[in-house]
Amino acid sequence: MAVERKAAKDANKVYKPGECMKHMTIEMHPVLLESWYCADVAREAAASGVKVRASSAICDPSLVLWTRTVPPTLTNNDGMMELSAPRMPCERALYVQRLDDAAPLVAARSLADSARQARALAGCPLTLVLYGVKDYFKKSGRKTVNSSNKIISEKDLEEAITDVLVSAACDTVRADTPNELALTIVRFTKAVAETPYKKARRAVDERAEFYMRGDNKKCVAVDKDGNGLGRLWQQMLAVLPMASLESSRALCARYRSPLALFETLLAPGGVAAVADVGVTRAAAPGSKARRIGPEFARKLELLFTATDGSTLID
Repeated sequence: MAVERKAAKDANKVYKPGECMKHMTIEMHPVLLESWYCADVAREAAASGVKVRASSAICDPSLVLWTRTVPPTLTNNDGMMELSAPRMPCERALYVQRLDDAAPLVAARSLADSARQARALAGCPLTLVLYGVKDYFKKSGRKTVNSSNKIISEKDLEEAITDVLVSAACDTVRADTPNELALTIVRFTKAVAETPYKKARRAVDERAEFYMRGDNKKCVAVDKDGNGLGRLWQQMLAVLPMASLESSRALCARYRSPLALFETLLAPGGVAAVADVGVTRAAAPGSKARRIGPEFARKLELLFTATDGSTLID
């Protein structure tokens, strides 16, 4: 059982935010990885704990793929037990193109066809990354050979991007510097790495009748060592009808946990004992004290001991 628990813990680390990046590998064709506009990819990836691997097996040099290192598990293959592959491909890809290279496709209105073909080669959803858009349309004070060679306008590009989104179901992002391109790839890496964890969490949230993670008003943080449990217990009492900050402090001082209050309310004369708990009105010396009172004590008894979930506490 200890071995199984350790295996389950190691498997969770592969998908857990904060740990998942260590198990990710960016797969790039050597031609793309060695290009000048990808010069910062290795540095930024290493800073995020991600590995970069040159793979000549990628069919299109412009594709960026991801694999995740997973613990090997035993699988049944036609009656033969074998270990699963140590790397699992991720269902996402990038297609990096310089706008200078993509401009003829934009002019020919075939950028969407190119993106569709790239998506078919990748076998997963694709995002088109256009590099150097700002430099391509940069206006210069003097006429040069490059300025007269522009075959598309900004309007043509926007129409082509819209066509790619609608026709090829591919979104588009832009990058104008090598560092910006590297950070874009790292951001996508993080999103891909955390996707399984977020999907699993969303599946749990959708089973509830309300969005529990969004209902976080007046929450109290409790760490793994239990620090904050006292404040949480006080907050639980303070939000009840007829409760106040002073009364919740008085109850927490007498009953250190919900279990202690529950056991008191179950005992004979427990309601009277809770009603007699003194409450200091203010921290000033000489201030008069009052009691919790029988009405609030009765409500607490009903809250803690009722067996019918539809019982109203008014």
